[in-house]
Amino acid sequence: MTKEQYLGQLWDLLAPVPEQQRRDMMLDYEEHFRMTAEHGGTAEEAAAELGDPRVIAKELLLDYRVVEAEKSGGVVSISRAVMATVGMGFFNLIFVLGPYVGLLGVLIGLWGATLALALAPLAVMFEGVFGENLTLMQASFLSIGILGFAILFGAGTYKLTQGVFKLTLRYLRFNTRVMKGRKS
Repeated sequence: MTKEQYLGQLWDLLAPVPEQQRRDMMLDYEEHFRMTAEHGGTAEEAAAELGDPRVIAKELLLDYRVVEAEKSGGVVSISRAVMATVGMGFFNLIFVLGPYVGLLGVLIGLWGATLALALAPLAVMFEGVFGENLTLMQASFLSIGILGFAILFGAGTYKLTQGVFKLTLRYLRFNTRVMKGRKS
């Protein structure tokens, strides 16, 4: 594979990365080809030393996705980082995607419960005004209590969500180092 073919393929595979960051990523690989040529090597030798551009692109995309997820902390960016990790191999499909989907399901359930608790005072007040089981005073106090609990429950769920996302990112960083063969 020639230098142009190798770098062109790597450039195309890194399409999800913004152009300026992609250029920065490419500098190391261009430098490797230049250094190999200075030492009398061929472009084919340099390409063989670097390895498959698809594997390199997956690793670079994984690093990019994890850094982006750390910056934004949003569900979408963390999910992209998880999917980039899953793309690194079957092991990650089981040990990254499975737990992440499970935890995401739990968080969605907790946020749904928070929403239900926040809306419950409306039903209680409706019962107090139009129903026969509660007086308006009882419904008011019960609604205030439920709403207070909903706020506390929502705050706890928010903190839990932040913790899960931070732990997920730490695990993705650890997993990245293991997949690349570095010591943690």
